[in-house]
Amino acid sequence: MSDRPMTTATPILGTLLDRRRFLRISAGSAAALMAAGMIGGRVARAQGSFDGVTLDFIGIPGEEGQVELEAWRAENGVTLAATPFGSWDEVFAKLRTDTFDLALVANPYVSLWGQAGVLTPLDLSRLSNWPDVFPALREGDFLRDASGNVYAVPIAWGDGPFVYVPERVPTAPVSITELLDPAWRGRLTTFDDPILIFHQLAVAKGYPSPMMTRDQLAEIKEEARTLVGNVRTFTGTYQDATDLMVRGEVDLAIGGWEAMLGWAEAQGATLDFDFFAESNGGGWCDSLAIPSNAVDVDAAYAYIDQMISPEVNAQIASNLVSGTVNSRSVEMVDPAALIYDYSIVEDVTNPIKFEAWTPPLEAEGDIATKRDWDDAWAEIRAG
Repeated sequence: MSDRPMTTATPILGTLLDRRRFLRISAGSAAALMAAGMIGGRVARAQGSFDGVTLDFIGIPGEEGQVELEAWRAENGVTLAATPFGSWDEVFAKLRTDTFDLALVANPYVSLWGQAGVLTPLDLSRLSNWPDVFPALREGDFLRDASGNVYAVPIAWGDGPFVYVPERVPTAPVSITELLDPAWRGRLTTFDDPILIFHQLAVAKGYPSPMMTRDQLAEIKEEARTLVGNVRTFTGTYQDATDLMVRGEVDLAIGGWEAMLGWAEAQGATLDFDFFAESNGGGWCDSLAIPSNAVDVDAAYAYIDQMISPEVNAQIASNLVSGTVNSRSVEMVDPAALIYDYSIVEDVTNPIKFEAWTPPLEAEGDIATKRDWDDAWAEIRAG
């Protein structure tokens, strides 16, 4: 990986360097059903009649096709209106109360939000490029509810490694539990959020994350407290974590991204990456959904179909330094962004899992909720 040159010229890359940080920001604290169809007297437009349509989008900047579909929007008379992104909490709350035609959803939240009624079950026959989406993405459980309804279409993906300094970590850890050792004190960095840490510690103990009981969560909290005690500082972006390792302030970033190797190389330093056993080969996948209160549904379907078309999705992968979701796009991706192993998405039997490891929003018996996880983390952070 370290011998791949990293692109810095794309117009939106700077805003996306920390895009996967948002996977670890909380989902909403409650769920409510939304009505589909007309909102305020507005109705969906007829198929093909897009001139004058404004598509209202909510999600991470750079993943809305602002650059990649500029020509398509001009040709079809479509305007894109993007709502600023703050957190997944905020997205969920706005989907319950405001009107949007397109929403970006991270893999931990797709089925959760679909079951909450804020996303529309999709008619996949309306997406001509759907059959070309890599099988491990197209068939992913994270896109579906128990009845098999699909709520979102992948547009970008990647895996979930940790990144470390091989000069100071000659033998990479196999399990996240190794980081509980006092020998790691002051050598770690991570994002200020419990989900990744709680989930992997639970998997290591054989607990059914994210459906842990409150007693199980209490045990995990104490292990996480020990791990956090070994963290020198929390970081807000992947670039921050890279800089800390390059400066010699920390030796390992628990949540990492292969792109960090290239950033470090540009500074004359060498980093490497690996995967904890508890990650199950897991990764991140961002997808586009149509909210249940969408107005311009036909235009939204057409827009999503363009986003996963071979040429456009190759541009998206190049600009975001992500994996393309279209099997016909790989050869079109900028070599600087070809940092992922595509064999892991080519077959549904491959080990990668885009897991929905977010705990439930509401209480289910003795199962710990998202609020319980957040409260446990707050106690750890309070000392």
